[in-house]
Amino acid sequence: MKKSFGLATLALLVLALAAPPAAADGMGMDLGIHGGAVGTDGGDGNSFVGGAQARFHLFWIIGVEARASYYTDSVDLDQLGTVDVENIPFQASGMLYLLKLPKVGLYLLGGGTYSNLKVSGTAVETGEVTEKKWSAHAGAGVDINLSKTISLNGDVRYVFLGADSVDEALDEIVSDYQGDFWAATIGLNFKLF
Repeated sequence: MKKSFGLATLALLVLALAAPPAAADGMGMDLGIHGGAVGTDGGDGNSFVGGAQARFHLFWIIGVEARASYYTDSVDLDQLGTVDVENIPFQASGMLYLLKLPKVGLYLLGGGTYSNLKVSGTAVETGEVTEKKWSAHAGAGVDINLSKTISLNGDVRYVFLGADSVDEALDEIVSDYQGDFWAATIGLNFKLF
């Protein structure tokens, strides 16, 4: 009985010391912008990606994010021409903070991406394919609080797009294009509450 009481007391003490301040437990909302680099499988290097995000802090280590971005890319196929890619991905992510201190937090994220993808072929095969589809994404990042109302975040995420209709429509020039992409971004967030 004494051993059980001692273990329970020790467990409560550890939880009390590890728990965040009461103010950090409440709900909160941040609005922000982000920008960075994006690379598609088979693309010609990296392109710029940018957009806006809203983050909702539900509990100390759990949050969600809604993000809209825009990027363009090209795939050079030598004598066959090029394929121009334009994508507007909308992402909904769940966030789990592995470490959350007053100034810094490390998180994992994952969720769904709704892509509005347009792929245009030029030269030998001319055409345009538009595909709207859901896919999964996963990533990790860091938050840095600059003040009580301003924070920076940096993350890397990979989107498993699997754009099958592009292969079917432009199969002579993009037989293996799936549209999967990674994005490394830095965001500036403003706390609303």
